Amino acid sequence: MSPSTSALILVSAVLLLSSATTTTSAFNVTLMLDKFPDYTEFNNLLSKTGVADEINRRQTITVLALSNGHFGDISSKTEDVQKRIISTHVVLDYYDVAKLKQYNTSKGPLTTLFQTYGQAKQHQGFLNVLVKDGEVYLSSAVKSPAMDSKVESSVASQPYNISILSISSPIIATGIDGALSPASAKQPNALAPAGEGPAAAEGPKQEEAAAAPGPEGEGTTPADGSSDSPSANSAAVKQAGLVLG
Repeated sequence: MSPSTSALILVSAVLLLSSATTTTSAFNVTLMLDKFPDYTEFNNLLSKTGVADEINRRQTITVLALSNGHFGDISSKTEDVQKRIISTHVVLDYYDVAKLKQYNTSKGPLTTLFQTYGQAKQHQGFLNVLVKDGEVYLSSAVKSPAMDSKVESSVASQPYNISILSISSPIIATGIDGALSPASAKQPNALAPAGEGPAAAEGPKQEEAAAAPGPEGEGTTPADGSSDSPSANSAAVKQAGLVLG
């Protein structure tokens, strides 16, 4: 066998090994949650909707898990709606409790897996973060009457690939199970108090919200809107002498 042939075979073997390594999942969220009986319902829902497979294909992810008995009426909804809701509980970056407590709201909201589906309207694919009195609260970036969900504890983690955090209640974006009402669509949920970062309160521009990051850009969250924000649009309409409905 000539030296050139041997070299070609060696290069091919290296490429095949590299490809196999790349496609191998760094974790299995189902197996991780199997160790915690309190999260059986959530684990089953991840598998039923196929969200578990999507999580396992990612390299960097945070799962916001609900313990048994904390699902509200999610179980009564259709499987398609269940998938939409559960996918908003998957953040496209690694966050443990300590990292969330250090979160700078000027970075804007967190991007969720639902944003990658191309189905999100307004700010449904994003979550606002509020750190208050040493506690972390999350809510949909869409204006909603729902209470904020508190980050309670870390369930399991594999730094810096996957973090599974327990939250107190479901995060359900307004309109995710149906039509988004005009009233809720006009104003994103202003979670952050005055002076703690307008980006988290305003949410991303609609154009940026439509562009979801892929696996290689999971750590990036879009900036908030300015001239395209709901408040700016409202002001522009008022100047034109119109009355908003």
